[in-house]
Amino acid sequence: MEALSELMRAYSSPDRSYHNFTHIRDCLSLFDQTSFLAIHPAEVELAIWFHDAVYDARRSDNEQKSADWAEAVVSQTGLSREIAKRVVSSILATRHREEVTDADAQLLVDVDLSILGSDPTVFWQYEENIRKEYAWVAEDMFWRERVKILRGFLDRQHLYYHREYRERFEVRARTNLEKAITRLDGSRRR
Repeated sequence: MEALSELMRAYSSPDRSYHNFTHIRDCLSLFDQTSFLAIHPAEVELAIWFHDAVYDARRSDNEQKSADWAEAVVSQTGLSREIAKRVVSSILATRHREEVTDADAQLLVDVDLSILGSDPTVFWQYEENIRKEYAWVAEDMFWRERVKILRGFLDRQHLYYHREYRERFEVRARTNLEKAITRLDGSRRR
């Protein structure tokens, strides 16, 4: 119960405009609808809870620190080393840097990126909240780096690993990303 209280405190931090408890609640809700895709559903759910547990927009090691925290909690509860390893691997997959081959980690990535394929109103609120979390970054630098990230997603053959996620989110995600890049590019030219 102590870990849950600590997680709730972390996700309630006032500097989190997007990576907060609402994001975790949305991820858990979506996962509930697709948990049948998981090999180890309880582990995926645990990874959802911890995947953004540590979040500091000024750092690049948030996923590693979140994974370390999850590993410590799993170890303290007496669960096996294999469980801890799978949870850690899933959390690290949310860095979105490389191709993911583990089915449970793929599911976590799909859940995490579902926001990209959300209704445009929700997507634009997400984009605004990301900007708030990076308010300390100068406009030009933010736009340039954000476009790189969004283009990186668009350049993938598929944004989502599981067919169910592709069918539900892929087309809208690509549309949202293209519009966001156009808007960011337009803002830079002003």
